[in-house]
Amino acid sequence: MEDKTEEIVKQYPIHVNGKRRIRGAILFEAKEGIFTLIHCRESEKKLSFTEQIKMKLEEQGRKAIDLALKTENGSYTTRDKQGNVWILKRWFLGRECNLHDNDDVREVVQNLACLHREFVYPAQDIIKDASKILTQEQDQTKTDCLEDFKKWGCKKEITGTLHRHMREMKRVYNYIRTKKQKNEMEICILNLFPLYYEQAGKALEQMDQESFLYLQQQSVNEGRLYHGSYNHHNVLFTEHEIAVVNFERAEFGMQIVDLYHFLRKWMEKKGWSVHSGVRMIEEYQKIRPLSDIEAKMLYLLFLFPEKFWKQIDFYYNGKKSWMSLKNYEKLRKMEEQEQERQKFLREIRGL
Repeated sequence: MEDKTEEIVKQYPIHVNGKRRIRGAILFEAKEGIFTLIHCRESEKKLSFTEQIKMKLEEQGRKAIDLALKTENGSYTTRDKQGNVWILKRWFLGRECNLHDNDDVREVVQNLACLHREFVYPAQDIIKDASKILTQEQDQTKTDCLEDFKKWGCKKEITGTLHRHMREMKRVYNYIRTKKQKNEMEICILNLFPLYYEQAGKALEQMDQESFLYLQQQSVNEGRLYHGSYNHHNVLFTEHEIAVVNFERAEFGMQIVDLYHFLRKWMEKKGWSVHSGVRMIEEYQKIRPLSDIEAKMLYLLFLFPEKFWKQIDFYYNGKKSWMSLKNYEKLRKMEEQEQERQKFLREIRGL
């Protein structure tokens, strides 16, 4: 493994002084800076899209992002003898966001609002900039490039994903009902199902209205992007600034999806504190105000019981011959926090 990574890194224009393993990657200290070598699971087109939007952010003054380096041959990726694909990215020494520190969370939310304000990539700019990332081997016009890039705002349309999750919830419920002997977790799922299935139905009934579908399409048409994985692992506090990394899931669409995902995980840890949640939404809006339709969509995303779906999906796709105590405890905690969650939902419904 050591020899393999050294051979890979030799293909990039850096002079390595040292290396060490970190979570999911190998970190290299070089004369030119800090870099990480990771397995690349993206297609060449998706990788080109990701790097182009990061270059756009850098042009706008956001320097602390993990741009990929090109090899001496001008490619972002390289292969080892086993055919594995690798990519070398710029990296930053710093600490992750501490979700138990409200000041950290406030700064990360403010940073997200700034990112969203910058994260707009109109179609004409994509066509103009396409030549920066297309290699000579790619027989593709700039217009084709635009069509390839724009599709990443349509293939993961959020309401379609949530409809699938709702069907999966129902399938698991029906499966458990047919079992003659049920463990404590399965009984808990059956007891919680009516409440959360009803919430899912109410959320999707409103999301399917024309105005919300228009919001998604409008976001794509305006070239609005969201990170797709904006969590405490991907926001690093460095000595001088906040770095945002791992843009692999970035795509065109509703930017409030980032805000929802970050706040939902944090709110679960805070016990759905109404004051804390509303305060952070206000911090975001000081920099990037939400439109009325965005605010309503944010409420509906919180209304959909994503945590419940995740727990029963884990149950259904795991070993059913034994009960996961950890996941059972998470379900019980959800039940205990539901009253506070309802208070938070009532509060943000009128945003």
